[in-house]
Amino acid sequence: MVLTTAVCIIFIVFFIIYNYLLRKRFERKIQEKVALVKEVEAQLIQMEKMASLGTLAAGIAHEINNPLSFLLSNLESLRDYVNYFAQEPSVDTQHKKTLIEDFLPMTEESLEGALRIKKIVSDLRTFSRQSETKKGRLDINQILESTLTIVWNEIKYKITLFKDYQAKSAVLGDPTQLSQVFLNLLINATQAIAEKGTIALSTYEDAKNVYIKIADSGSGIAPENLSKIFDPFFSTKKGPGLGLSVSYNIVKQHQGEIRVESATGKGTTFTITLPIEQ
Repeated sequence: MVLTTAVCIIFIVFFIIYNYLLRKRFERKIQEKVALVKEVEAQLIQMEKMASLGTLAAGIAHEINNPLSFLLSNLESLRDYVNYFAQEPSVDTQHKKTLIEDFLPMTEESLEGALRIKKIVSDLRTFSRQSETKKGRLDINQILESTLTIVWNEIKYKITLFKDYQAKSAVLGDPTQLSQVFLNLLINATQAIAEKGTIALSTYEDAKNVYIKIADSGSGIAPENLSKIFDPFFSTKKGPGLGLSVSYNIVKQHQGEIRVESATGKGTTFTITLPIEQ
C-alpha cells in the first residue's frame, strides 16, 4: 500500500514537471512565432514603403530639381557679379546699386529653394526609415502636411486640394507608420481620379478621438469590392495589393479604426479614428 502511494506521488510529480516543461516549450515556440510574424509584418511594411517611393520617384526628383535649378542659376549669377566687381573696381555708383539690389531677391530665392530641398529630403528620410515602432505625441495635422510634401508632385497637376484641419489634440503614434497610411490613401485617391478632380483632407476631434478624413471625387469602389479592400493582396490595379492591408494593420496597432464609404462614379472617403493621447 505504501509502495503504491509512493508510485502515485512520483507519477503525479513527474506529470506536473512534464506538463510544466511542455508548457514552457510551447510558450517559447509561441514567442518565436510571434517574433517571426512581427518581423515579416515589419518587412511587408518596409516593402510597401519602398513600393510607394518607387511610384513617386519621378515626381520627387522633379520636386527637388525645380528649386535646385534656380538655386544653381542664382549662384552662378552671384559668382558672375562678384567676378565683375573684382575686375571692374571703377563701376559707377548707379550700376553698382542696381547690381546690389539684385543680390537680395537672389539670395532669398536661393534660401527658399535650399529650405524646400531640405524639407523634402527630411520628410523622405523620416518616411523611409526602417525601425521598430516608436510612438510619441504627434500633431496629426503636421504628419499630413509632411506626407503632402512627398506626394505633392504626383497630385498637383490634376487635383484641387481642400484642407480643413480642426483637430488640436495630440495622438500617440509612430510618425513614419502613420505617414505611410496617409501616403497610401493619397496615392489611391489620386489614381482613382482619371483627369481632374478634388481631394479633401479634414481633421476633427471629440472628447476621446481624433478623426482624419481623406475624400476624393474619383471613380469610387464597386460595392462587391468594399468588403475586400483591406484583404492582403486584393487589388483592382496592377501591384501587390498590400497598401490598404498594411494601412489597416498600422491603424489597428495604434488602437484605431479605419472605415470606408464609397459610391461608384462619385468618389470614396476613408475615415481614420485614433485615440487622443491622455
